[in-house]
Order: sequence, then structure tokens, then C-alpha cells
Amino acid sequence: MNALALTDHIARHFGRARESYEQAARLQRLVAAQALSLLKPTDGLLLDLGSGPGWFHSKLKQHCTDLVALDLSFDMLQKAREAQDATLVVQADAQSLPLASASIDRVFSSLMLQWCEQPQLVLHEIARVIKPGGSAVISTLLDGTLQEFKQAWSEVDSHQHINQFLPLDFYHQLERQCPDLGLKLQTETVQLEYPDVLALARELKDLGANTVTQDRNKALTGKQRWQKVQQAYPSRCIDGSISASYQVLYLVLTKKNKE
Repeated sequence: MNALALTDHIARHFGRARESYEQAARLQRLVAAQALSLLKPTDGLLLDLGSGPGWFHSKLKQHCTDLVALDLSFDMLQKAREAQDATLVVQADAQSLPLASASIDRVFSSLMLQWCEQPQLVLHEIARVIKPGGSAVISTLLDGTLQEFKQAWSEVDSHQHINQFLPLDFYHQLERQCPDLGLKLQTETVQLEYPDVLALARELKDLGANTVTQDRNKALTGKQRWQKVQQAYPSRCIDGSISASYQVLYLVLTKKNKE
């Protein structure tokens, strides 16, 4: 799949989840709240990069004068428009922002970066559009996310069922290689409980986040196979409930003032 086709595929995939997204977004709420605590309030313009349906805009509005919502998915942005919290709504690719250089005071981006083919390009684009002295808070998922789910599926078949996420070392290298980005990294492990593996799978589907960037197994996932995944799931409770871990990275990007 080429880059343009992949971008379109991701946009359509998340667009189909616009109605179910907010109800399922437990992880997104937790991570967005933590990311917001790292964001400096501004009297200026705040860009919500990968805004989704705009479910977090009421809180973001308290941190700025004007809010710009930008997302790849037209359907998600339709929901954001209905809320009328954003001053401006823009459909675009985060890897090529249609914004003037040094035009934004702050950038907020929560759990979007992991779906981008070239995350380093996104970070450079963020640095380009931020004004000198401005900053950005970005959260993303790291390798090790949903490791339990991945392990359980590996006992059932050899297909790829979990998205591949970049390792922390990738961002450490970027931090060293691009000192102009002024990156600071902070990690967190978030554990969420589910009644069973089907509940976990349904939540991922409702978020539009179920294996969108990999070639997927087209075979039917029948009841017996799900039972095998449930049985193979590590650290199950007696009642069958499970815990899934998410490895979260928070990046704070600061643009230096011109000397």
C-alpha cells in the first residue's frame, strides 16, 4: 500500500468510528487529561492536531483564545463542527500542514502520532508552524502496547492482529539527532480492565484503532478462535476478566526564541 492510499485508508477507517468514538475512548480520556496537564495555557491560537470528533475541545478552549481543529478524517471533523467549539476546522494530513510557518502559539496532539507513517516529519511540521517560544504536547503509543493481546493471539495463529508501534529508542534517537526540536520525553503505562477479549476487541473497533496500518487477516474470526484467545490470554482473573496494558509516551516540544 503506497503512502497516499495508506493515508486515505486510515482516514476512512477512523471516519467510520465517529459515532462510537467518544463512548469508547477510555484510554483517550486518561491520556488527554495527562497531556493537558503538561500544556501551558496561552492567550493565542491553539492547534488540536488529530482532533477526532472534538470531544476534548471544551477543555482545550479553556487553554487558549482560539482553537483550530485539524484531522485527516472528514467524518470526524463533521462531528467537531457540530460541537461548535473550534474557531476553525481543517481537513489535512499532519505530515504536511497547510499552515503558515510561525503562526500557532501552542499545539496539542493526543494519540494521533502513532498512525502517521513518518512521525518525525509530523514533529518537524509542528516545530515549523509554532511561533518562537511556543510549545507542543504530543502523546503517542509505544511498542509493548497490547502486548497481552498480541501474546494471546500468537497462541492461536501467526497473523498480525495488533498494530506495530515504534519503540521508545526511536524517539530517544530523534531527541539526540534533532536538538532543534527541544524534545522532552515522559513515559507511562496505563492498565485498563475488560470483561473479556471480545470487549477489548470491540473497544478497539469502536475507536477505529483495530489494526489499520497493517495487512490484516481476512479470515473469519469465529467464536471458537475467540475462545482460544481468551484461554491463552495471560493473567486472566477467575471471572474471566482481563487487563490490557498501553505504553504511552508524552513528548513536549519547545521552539527556541530567536536570538
